[in-house]
Amino acid sequence: MPTREAILQNFWLKLFSLVLATMIWFAIFGAQTNLRPERAVLGNVTRKFERVPVTVMKSAADLRAFRVEPSTVEITVSGPLAKVQALTPGQLEVFISLTDVNDTVGLTKKILVHVPHDIALLNVSPSEASITPMAPLPSQSVNP
Repeated sequence: MPTREAILQNFWLKLFSLVLATMIWFAIFGAQTNLRPERAVLGNVTRKFERVPVTVMKSAADLRAFRVEPSTVEITVSGPLAKVQALTPGQLEVFISLTDVNDTVGLTKKILVHVPHDIALLNVSPSEASITPMAPLPSQSVNP
């Protein structure tokens, strides 16, 4: 059977199968990597990181312990495909700064996020956290 006949025989069925297979491949690829193309900027993708832990930044002299609620956040970032694919939650610095705070009773602070170069921060959810001081453990003693 010549090549031309092999291509043209059942052409519409072959074309439909190719389009369907391509759509299925994109659906599975997108679900596995949680990447979606952005409409505004060609070549950029968005990615969502769930349950990224929030750390507390405080002075080294401050020995108080704090409870942060919520203790994890959801981060959405955007950037070039290769950089976003290689990005890990450990490269996202998610923290609350208590360096300028003396009284923490009933305190709510904005959650800050630092992302690597060429990565844009799109969303932090939730954007604020409440801070509660914890009672020191009995074995801890503070020497001036």
